[in-house]
Amino acid sequence: MSKRILITLCCTVLIAGCASSPEKPDNAAERHESAETLFQPAQKAMERGDYTSAIKRYEDLETRYPYGPYAEQAQLNTAYSYYQRGDSKAAVAAAERFIKLHPANPYVDYAWYLKGIAYYQAIQGAEWNPKPAEEAFSALDTLAKRWPSSAYATDARLRMARIIDILGQSNLDICKFYYVRHAYIAAANRCSMVITRYQLSPAREEALYYLARSYQHLNLHQLAQTTTSVLAYNYPKSKYLSELGSGAKSE
Repeated sequence: MSKRILITLCCTVLIAGCASSPEKPDNAAERHESAETLFQPAQKAMERGDYTSAIKRYEDLETRYPYGPYAEQAQLNTAYSYYQRGDSKAAVAAAERFIKLHPANPYVDYAWYLKGIAYYQAIQGAEWNPKPAEEAFSALDTLAKRWPSSAYATDARLRMARIIDILGQSNLDICKFYYVRHAYIAAANRCSMVITRYQLSPAREEALYYLARSYQHLNLHQLAQTTTSVLAYNYPKSKYLSELGSGAKSE
């Protein structure tokens, strides 16, 4: 199932579920119809990719009819439209608002997913602030743990794995930045972060190498030996072992 299908699955679930809800007396039916009348053009704007217009219409609907299934669906679709428009910050805010207002909603997992992918959208490569990646991981991890059978859980786990790779490589790049400038303590600290926090990242192998080299430069030979042994045990065919000399032998 494609990402777009996963996202759009929730575009009508809330309002579909209200079909069997009992109507309140007096003018409840008229109000329901009015909310629906506002919802339909907003939905059509979103479906044709006119997200700016969709957002404006959904927000107008919620202003006039702040309660009920159409308002809740409008809140979700607003978050989705902001995401599709590339406004990650607004998408996160809209998703968080839905989560806060409707924590027990049966589709709150979708709001957590939107929050996570909106943060994920804000990741900009190696030379960036790591906070969006960390926030994305946190939101997607919440989704995967609380709703492991959610339609969005599989994609969330795939993105989490990618985030681990991104953060691992980013911290390795910082380690190397310090290393080539002979700031070996800072390099060792950063490489230790890669090794302990991002153990599944491919960057871990090279981080072990730079950690051992940093220890060597700091004359911490026992730590260098231990780190080299860890590298040899976990990556017996590592190309970095020959560069570390006799410390490459496994214990």
